[in-house]
Amino acid sequence: HAFTKAVEWGFIGQHPFKGEIRLKGTKPRTRYVEDWEIIECLALPAVRKKGSVLAIQSYIRIKLLTGMSQYDLLSLKDEDLKSDGIHIQRHKTKDSSGKRTIYEWSADLKAAVENAKMAKPASSPYLFCNRHGKGYINPITDEAPGWKSMWQHFMARIMSETKVTENFTQHDLRAKCASDAKSLEHARALLSHADSRTTQRVYRRKPERVKPL
Repeated sequence: HAFTKAVEWGFIGQHPFKGEIRLKGTKPRTRYVEDWEIIECLALPAVRKKGSVLAIQSYIRIKLLTGMSQYDLLSLKDEDLKSDGIHIQRHKTKDSSGKRTIYEWSADLKAAVENAKMAKPASSPYLFCNRHGKGYINPITDEAPGWKSMWQHFMARIMSETKVTENFTQHDLRAKCASDAKSLEHARALLSHADSRTTQRVYRRKPERVKPL
């Protein structure tokens, strides 16, 4: 039951026993992270010169630009950073549709990736790594406990040292990317969804604006 509630509240992405991403009958989260909250997060001073806060801030920048899932973003290696952009095959669909995505370079995306490289605490083929140079994803469980712990400490500082008063998850940042996209189709492509209905129902969280007659 604890795992079930953790999935429902967005703290973990997948039930370790049931293998369910979202339980039937549960309502999608509606938390929309405002731009000023992101500014507060990116302005949090880092205690260390490498890793930790600087790594998470780079992670946030890339996630907001691409909408990549935690698994795909933490799995990025140097070999995925090609001349035309970031190449990924979504972990979630590798055994089904085999969906592949290329996030084309922009000035902001290049800068965010360079910041992530400079924040690495050790030499590693992974864009995000621990102080031993290893990636955060556990290949057996598909979870990232070390990164989860870092994120929790980061959010604890955000809640105590900034003007942000409502906690948010990494999944909420993915939803912000989709919500800020100019169109539903662009949001669907960013999140590598096969069906735009999922994008609309779960990730497009801004209120719909309607002009009166």
